[in-house]
Amino acid sequence: MRRFGCLKVVIIFWFLLFLLQGTSSAAKASTSDLICSGGDEVFIIDSAAAGADGVIKKWSWRASDSPEILPEIRSDFRTTDECKPFGEFILITSSAGGVALVRRSDKRTVFYTQATNAHSACLLPGERIAVASSFGGDQLLVFSISDGSGTNIDPLTQIPLHGAHGAHWDTTRNRLWALGSEELKLIQVTRQGRNTVLQVERRWDLPTPGGHDLSPARDHRSLYVTTNTNVYRFVIEDGVFLKDDKLGDLPKVKSIDEHPLTGLRIYQKAGQNWWSEAIRFGVSDRVIELPGERLYKVRWDAPREIP
Repeated sequence: MRRFGCLKVVIIFWFLLFLLQGTSSAAKASTSDLICSGGDEVFIIDSAAAGADGVIKKWSWRASDSPEILPEIRSDFRTTDECKPFGEFILITSSAGGVALVRRSDKRTVFYTQATNAHSACLLPGERIAVASSFGGDQLLVFSISDGSGTNIDPLTQIPLHGAHGAHWDTTRNRLWALGSEELKLIQVTRQGRNTVLQVERRWDLPTPGGHDLSPARDHRSLYVTTNTNVYRFVIEDGVFLKDDKLGDLPKVKSIDEHPLTGLRIYQKAGQNWWSEAIRFGVSDRVIELPGERLYKVRWDAPREIP
C-alpha cells in the first residue's frame, strides 16, 4: 500500500508538471501569431516577423486538406469568415455555408456541417457548437459534435436572430452572447433531459445598424462590437455601448481582436469590397500588407478557455 501511495504521488506530480509546461509553452508561442481568413484558405503568420520582404505562412488549411470533407461540398469553404483558436483546434466558418472544427497537427476535420451564410461560431460546454447563420438563415444554431459530421446534421436547437453575425461563449458568466444586425443577446444554455434549451435573458438594441463582429475584451468586463459605421466597447455590467476611444468612428471594421495576454489589438477594415489586403494594429499606425489576399477576419492565435 505504501508503494502504491508513493507511485500515485509521483504520477500526480508529473501530470501537474506536464500541465504547467503545456500552459507556459502555449502562451509563449501565441504572443505574435495571427490566424487569417477570407478566401478559401485559413492561414497563420507571425506578426513579429512580418516586414518589407513579406510574410511566411506557418500553417495553412483549405477544405481540400481534409479528406473528411467530401469533394462535392468543399466549395462551401470558398469564402471563410471566422477562424477562432481553441487549443489544438481552429473553428472555421464560411459565408458559403461551411462550418468546420479542424485539428492543427494533421488538418483533420473532426466536425463539419452546413449552415446558411455562416458568419461566426464558438464552442459550448458539452461538446456543442453555436453557429451564427446570417442573412438567409437569420438564426443562431447549436450543433452537437458527437452527432457526427455531414450535410444532413440537424441542429439540437435554434432561435431567430436577424442577420446573425457573432457568437461568443462567456466562461466567466457561463452565458452565450449572440450578435445580430440590430441587437445583442445574452442567452442561457441549459439541458432539459436530452434537449438543449436556449433562453434569452436580456437583449440590447445596437446604437447603429449592421452588427458585425463580436469579440471579448481581456478585462472580462466588456465586449467589442462593430457595426457598419462604428466600433464599440459594450460594458457588460452597465449594459451600455461606448464608442472606442481610438476606433469608435471607423466604418466597415470586419473584425477586431484584443490579445488576452499583451492587450495588443488588431483589426481588419474592408476597403471598396468586403475584404482588404492589410492587417492593422489598434494602438499604432503599423500595417501588415498581404498583397493578393482577401482578408475578412483576423484573430490572435492566443490561449482561450475551452468550455
